[in-house]
Amino acid sequence: MMPIKLGRYHAQFLYVVGGILTLSGGFWLYLHYFIRVEGEFGPIHHPLERVLLSIHGICAAFMMIGFGSVLPGHVSRAWSMRRNLWTGIFMFATMVVLSASGYFLYYLGNESIRSVTGIVHWVIGLALPIMAVVHVQRGLKSRKK
Repeated sequence: MMPIKLGRYHAQFLYVVGGILTLSGGFWLYLHYFIRVEGEFGPIHHPLERVLLSIHGICAAFMMIGFGSVLPGHVSRAWSMRRNLWTGIFMFATMVVLSASGYFLYYLGNESIRSVTGIVHWVIGLALPIMAVVHVQRGLKSRKK
């Protein structure tokens, strides 16, 4: 019988990539909305914003690989055993929304839709690590039963 628990390296991959993803996005938000540097013609966005978005984008690609890697074993097995369903469903839905909103932010040109999409993306993105901790903790509790 295949276990639901992720392997050590699998979990570490998701935690490291998720941590870098959250930190790069959070730090970008901070710089973008609260920090300006003096440019040749007045205040400009901080130069690190571009670097942070690049880091965020590559980590998002790695997270999509990680997300896909949990579907065949972890998710399908937990679903069939009916364990940790609500937080798992929330994690799944959140990843789908973050992926779609990230895609829209990168490729969509309509500014009014981009502004709403941006708010959705960063609110959910900053909340996801909290939900991930809850999901893992509930999963550990359900194993002990």
